[in-house]
Amino acid sequence: MGSRLRRKLDGPVSPRLAVLAVLLACSAPGVLALRTVTELDRLNAPSRFSPARRPPLARIDRVTPGPEGARIDGTAPAGAAVFLFSGGVFSATTVAADGRFRFERVGATGPYRVGALPLAGSAPFSDGPAAAVSAASTDLPAETGASAVALHELTLPTLPDPVSAPLAAPAEKVHSPAPAFPSAAPARAPVPDLSRGSAGRREVLVSFDAGSSDRGAGEILDALKTHGVHTTIFVTGEFIRRYPNLVRRIVADGHEVGNHTETHPHLTTYALDGRQATRRGVDRAFLTGELSGTNRLFQEATGHSLAPFWRAPFGEQNEELRRWAAQAGYWHVGWTGGRAGLDGLDWISDPRSRGYRSSRRVVETLVERVENGGIVLLHLGSDRDDPVAPRIPLLLDGLAARGFRFARASEFLAGEGLTEERLAAIRSSRPGATLAR
Repeated sequence: MGSRLRRKLDGPVSPRLAVLAVLLACSAPGVLALRTVTELDRLNAPSRFSPARRPPLARIDRVTPGPEGARIDGTAPAGAAVFLFSGGVFSATTVAADGRFRFERVGATGPYRVGALPLAGSAPFSDGPAAAVSAASTDLPAETGASAVALHELTLPTLPDPVSAPLAAPAEKVHSPAPAFPSAAPARAPVPDLSRGSAGRREVLVSFDAGSSDRGAGEILDALKTHGVHTTIFVTGEFIRRYPNLVRRIVADGHEVGNHTETHPHLTTYALDGRQATRRGVDRAFLTGELSGTNRLFQEATGHSLAPFWRAPFGEQNEELRRWAAQAGYWHVGWTGGRAGLDGLDWISDPRSRGYRSSRRVVETLVERVENGGIVLLHLGSDRDDPVAPRIPLLLDGLAARGFRFARASEFLAGEGLTEERLAAIRSSRPGATLAR
């Protein structure tokens, strides 16, 4: 049988059969490709079930144009890296704290888009109220691309030119559409941290904290009086106990006096881990006690109540703490950070410390950096060997020479709509709450 098959194979093949064999051989790859494409189409066909959409990790809440650029505030997971894109081009990045992020003095025009990349230890996304933070922009690492983040876009009108924008006109606030995330109850508006006044007004707040030392305090008050400047001073209960006569002079000189807590405690974990998480053992009753205790001492010393605003010790505060304080009758007033850097750092007394500046350099830096609506942080007393107090007249003269008017915290708060009536509304949102004043 094998020989018979061999003879047939060795025999001539008809032309028709040969052509058919060639056609089959040529068509096989095409048939295989067609079947492959058909199968891929079937696998990639859209499902009849609508896919679940996840909310973006980062969301722009507000863009505030200003003469030196826009301020962009938004929501992102705590500890996440937030990236800002302007017109499709990467612009800046920062790290969110307490669920909020902020970009200062953004010169590029929109549309703006933001994305977030959760880092190790980042909190899960939440669309609830969160604390406002102030953060300077840094460069995006070269190995990080835009594809690594989910983007949220906000299209806005062209911002005013930062050079030609008029200084006298108040900055217009532009709001993005409200988040479309479902919620069982409407989210409360965050209680703000006042870190600057209006960018459209040539005003500056030169504020002082009075916490422990009184060294140089009389000299500072003399300079303010000579220059006719009425400002805002934040006092602790301990300062009132130690120097009641000095506190009475502050009131007699016409300065506003804000609450700086009674014992100047750490309220968050910032000193431990760099996060503004409420410290263990700090609750509503603790903070209310600190604020009401200081007010009681102030009333005993002066016969007056403290102004309805406070400043957190060490700058340690978050949305939760600000809300508790607001429900006790106090707005929070911080200071201007970011690129402006209006913390005088006059509390650093060791010349070997990294942040130490000579008193001359403290004043020069503040005069150079102050911008419209800036809030300067200095201290009423200091134990430095090179105190800033003798140079306060130079600071006031330098700011006046640049055309700045000296304002108080109450003026900045009123300009932002942070009134006592709004405090009363926040206070009434907690059953049984009373004003701690």
